Amino acid sequence: MLTSSVFCVSDVTNATKLDFPSQEFLLPKMPEIPDWYFDGIPDMPWLYALIGSTLVGLAGIVPLVVSQTFNIQINEGDEFSGSRLNSLLGFAVGALLGDVFLHSLPEIYGNGSSAAKGQMASGMYVLLGLITFIIIEKILGMIEKDGRAMAAYLNLIANAIDNFAHGLSLGGAFLTSTRIGVTTTIAILGHEIPHEFADFGVLLKGGFSWRSAALMQLSTAAFGILGAFSAILFSGAANTIEARTSWILPFSAGSFLHIALVTILPDLIKESNPKESCKQMVSILTGILSVRVLDGIIDH
Repeated sequence: MLTSSVFCVSDVTNATKLDFPSQEFLLPKMPEIPDWYFDGIPDMPWLYALIGSTLVGLAGIVPLVVSQTFNIQINEGDEFSGSRLNSLLGFAVGALLGDVFLHSLPEIYGNGSSAAKGQMASGMYVLLGLITFIIIEKILGMIEKDGRAMAAYLNLIANAIDNFAHGLSLGGAFLTSTRIGVTTTIAILGHEIPHEFADFGVLLKGGFSWRSAALMQLSTAAFGILGAFSAILFSGAANTIEARTSWILPFSAGSFLHIALVTILPDLIKESNPKESCKQMVSILTGILSVRVLDGIIDH
C-alpha cells in the first residue's frame, strides 16, 4: 500500500527531523467524516487528487458566476467605475491579509509547540517571499511601466505558487485516505473563495476583462494539479517531498503580504474623499471578516 510510505498528513517521522513546523498546513480543519461514508469506494488517490485539485481550481471562476447570478454586466471591455473597483480592491486587501494572518500563519506555526529553529526558518521564508516579490516588481517595473498591470502579473505568480502548495496538500491527503482527502478539499475551498474575489479585483485593476481574468485564474489552477501529482509520484521518497517543500506556504504568505500592503494598499491610501475612504475601509474589514467567517464555519 502506498499509504505505508506516503507524503501525508499523518507522517511526522521524516518531517519533524527537519524541524519545519509548516507541516501543520496539511491538517484539515474540519470535523472528522465517518469512514462508512466511503465504504466500497475504490482506492484511487491519483484520480481523487485530480478531482480535488480541479474543484479548487474552479473556485477561480466563482466571482464570474456570482456576477452573472446578480446580473452584473461582464461584456468584453466593461470596466468598473473607480469607486466600485476601489471597493473591490479594498476587499482584496482584507481577504489577502485575512488569508495570511488568520489562515496561513496559524497553520505554519501550529499550536506554538514547534522548535524555535523551525519557527525561525518559517519566518525567514515569509521574509524571503516578501523580498522576492519586491525584486520581481522592480524587474517588471523596468519592463512594464503600467503599475496596475504589474500588480496583476505579481498576483498570478503568487497564485501559481499558492495553488501548487494546495495541490501538495490534496495529493498527500488522498494518499492517506479518501476521507481525509475530502475534508482537506473542503477546507481549502472554504478559505479560497474570498481569496478568489480578491484576485479578481487585482486582475481587473490590471486591465483584464472579467472573462480574461477568469481564464487567467483557471490557468493558475494547473499548478495545483501539478502539485497533487508531485505529491503522489514522490510519495515513496525516503526524504519526503513534504519536508522538501515546507517552505512554500510561508513563502506564498510573504508574497501575499507584498501584494496587499505594497502593491494595492498605497493606491487606496491616496483617496482623499472621506466617503470613499470609509467605503474602502468597510471593504477591507469585510474581506478580513469573510475569511474568518468561512474558517469558523469549516471549524464547526
